Amino acid sequence: MIKLLAVILVCISIILNSTARADYALGCNDPEYHQYIKERFAHFETNNRRSLANTLRDYERSLATSKHPFQVIGDLSRHLKYSAQFEPINEVNAKINRIFEHANKLSVGQQIAGDVFDSFSSEKHSVGIARAWIAYRQGKHELAFEELLKSIDISGSAVLSSFGPDLELIRHIYRDGHLAPVVAYINKTEEFWTGRRPDGLRYVWLEMIKVECKVQFDFVDTIKALELGISVIDVNKDYGLSR
Repeated sequence: MIKLLAVILVCISIILNSTARADYALGCNDPEYHQYIKERFAHFETNNRRSLANTLRDYERSLATSKHPFQVIGDLSRHLKYSAQFEPINEVNAKINRIFEHANKLSVGQQIAGDVFDSFSSEKHSVGIARAWIAYRQGKHELAFEELLKSIDISGSAVLSSFGPDLELIRHIYRDGHLAPVVAYINKTEEFWTGRRPDGLRYVWLEMIKVECKVQFDFVDTIKALELGISVIDVNKDYGLSR
């Protein structure tokens, strides 16, 4: 009886949310929403190109001045995810190789310390995402999707479990119509990205994908889903999420 009541309350919440918030008259097919998404993608690209330059500067600075090899490797790995989107593929491959060159120069003690702290999972994730971008840009989609999932074959990652995985590539391939690898990627993040916030984000994204709605894979989707009239729970209220 209690379980039945809980189900009824959830259904009522969904109905109320979907009817109370329908700011786009045509829902996911509303031209105004499509224009909004187009502008958001332009915004993302502008930010990513800015980050490409900024992260390269950070890497070059740490390479020249830092006494901490972990910082050099970390800065290059952060740059790599942006490099893979825009720079010539031979340059991206050279930067991937450079990460391993830096890693090979670590002392045994430093390698052990890196394994203990985070198993270099953030760096491995960046390399995996870069390889997926390279394959995708070359039209090798199945290889790209394999590399995408391999990039989150991780465990015990302090950074990724807190801040989540890269979402830029799935944003791109979903826009191109590839739903299955995006769903697989989102579902697999449950293995390490846990908590109310990621649970809420995954829930909203998967519900939007079910109705074939355009998704930006950003926190604001939790608001837009309601404005579009999609039958979803208001996770910001019911899950207690915040930006």
